[in-house]
Amino acid sequence: MKRTLLLFLTILLTHLSVYSQSPRSGTWKGSILYSNAEVPFTFEVDYSEGSEAPVLMFINGKDRASLQTTVRNDSLIIPMFAFDITLKMAIGEEHMSGSLIKHYSNRTYSFKAEYGKPRFVLNEEEKPIQVGNRWNMKVNVGKRGEYPAVGLFEQNGNRVTGTILTEVSDYRFFEGKVEGNTLQMSVFDGVHAFLLKGTFDERDNTWSGDLILDDGYSRPFTANRDDKAELRDPFEVIDLSNRKVKPDLDKLAVLDDQIVDPEQYKGKVLIIQLMGTWCSNSQDQTRYLTQWIEEHPDNQVEILAVNYEANYSEEYGLNRIETYKQRLNIPYNMILGGPLSKNRAAEPFSFMDEIMAFPTLVFVDKQGYARYVHSYFTGPATGEYYEEFDRRFNAIVNELSVE
Repeated sequence: MKRTLLLFLTILLTHLSVYSQSPRSGTWKGSILYSNAEVPFTFEVDYSEGSEAPVLMFINGKDRASLQTTVRNDSLIIPMFAFDITLKMAIGEEHMSGSLIKHYSNRTYSFKAEYGKPRFVLNEEEKPIQVGNRWNMKVNVGKRGEYPAVGLFEQNGNRVTGTILTEVSDYRFFEGKVEGNTLQMSVFDGVHAFLLKGTFDERDNTWSGDLILDDGYSRPFTANRDDKAELRDPFEVIDLSNRKVKPDLDKLAVLDDQIVDPEQYKGKVLIIQLMGTWCSNSQDQTRYLTQWIEEHPDNQVEILAVNYEANYSEEYGLNRIETYKQRLNIPYNMILGGPLSKNRAAEPFSFMDEIMAFPTLVFVDKQGYARYVHSYFTGPATGEYYEEFDRRFNAIVNELSVE
């Protein structure tokens, strides 16, 4: 009897100890720890739903994204949106630590969090340099694989928010500070933890620095403030408006029981999304398409998503599709296209040797001819470009629908 009572008290005291160390409600500073940098971000802890397991709201600039947590022993377990990624942290009242685990790539990153600390400390007494609203950028400058980019920023005193737009989609919502002639901005979206560090040279009005994209992986950049900076139009990268080429729908699926029957889409506008469940821009676009199809319940327009996985096996790919559809409430069909490859994704389309980026959209008319390709996604972080995508997406769908 005494042993039973002692065991009960031990369990009770352990539970109370863990509960007493529950993370405090309010704002926290989290950091993803790379060997070459710490990437800070902000999240809020909230118990308003009355559960021992809090809701975490991740904050990046204008973006707000909430995730439900699970308490397991002495840890919080957070599935990161619809990605195959888990954030696991040992519970603490004002300090926590743990790991960000990317299951699809078998990589683990250290993580820490501190209660009540800001993402960046702002020196509001200092008059900041003006960053400018738009940059003409070169990333990986002077090296093989150099690519153009456009920086889109908003500045309020020392605080700066914005994004970087490239021809393989945008880098989502950055937030940071300008201090003296230096700029630091970071973003953590559940997949990517990026850090932009730059210095302004007044002699030639040029920014330069590093874009840190992963542990030990960074790219040098240079930039000039340029209100007219633009990238190639994603709708014009491959112009199919005057080329009537039918995609080989049979080649879209890697599994025999997912082979696409062209008759299924005969007489309908078909939008084919080439995407990956590991890709944050694909997830942004998927959210857009899901909302669009729910707002336009027209059986004359169909969407078909084709998934290409980085950590490929048939079993893994099918499981990812099932989880992805469930978490994002996707109402349209998704099939497995195979392992991650821009060449493989282009095989069903004779007019492409490879796609430029994941995600890519192919618009097919009612006669089965490919008419337009949209080769990367300008997501919600890009503001005016996201609105322009929405406008042109609807214009194309309307054009093909009335033919």
